[in-house]
Amino acid sequence: MIITGRNAVFEALASKAAKKIYVRKGASVHFDNVDVPFEVLSKGAFESKFGHETQGVAAQIPDFEYTDFRVRLTGMKNEKGVVLLDQIQDPHNFGAVIRAAHCFGIKDIIVPRHEQAHVSPVVYKASAGALFYCNVIEVVNLGQAVASLKNEGFTIAAADMEGDIPLEEAKTRVNYPLGVIVGSEGKGIREGVLSRADLCISIPIEARIDSLN
Repeated sequence: MIITGRNAVFEALASKAAKKIYVRKGASVHFDNVDVPFEVLSKGAFESKFGHETQGVAAQIPDFEYTDFRVRLTGMKNEKGVVLLDQIQDPHNFGAVIRAAHCFGIKDIIVPRHEQAHVSPVVYKASAGALFYCNVIEVVNLGQAVASLKNEGFTIAAADMEGDIPLEEAKTRVNYPLGVIVGSEGKGIREGVLSRADLCISIPIEARIDSLN
């Protein structure tokens, strides 16, 4: 797989995932002590190969492999929690959630196999390289995954526009380990998944949009 973008490529190097680095001649990017093959291409050759929205740098990395839910389940109990995405279809949003989760110390992202954006170069770039430090776990049935987490002692909180518990109050009501469900851009969390949550939380806003929820 080829990924682009400075942050994603720098993290590919830092995590030892990069197999080769490509740089557009004249790009304002600098690497120290690169221990993988390195190639500088003319602007025309680089953009012909990788496109224009690259920040002048690209890297070859291994093809992505999803983590097995059953194999990872026991290990999840020793972490702060997990994030479950219910059919996020925009790869930029997918990457942004991964980046935010990583910033909060979350290592595990659970996604459904169907109607969900798959891991792609766009997701790597949108995550600013955070994807290299997270496990993305693909399941056939998200509702069943929620049930399995609850059986392992997880509290499950759903983030929903109609949530009856404000985020500030939720902090005093959750127990760890914690699973947080985030719904799709258009439909939110499906009823069959939402009904399995222990808490339904919302982020109170004073604006005339609901994008935070």
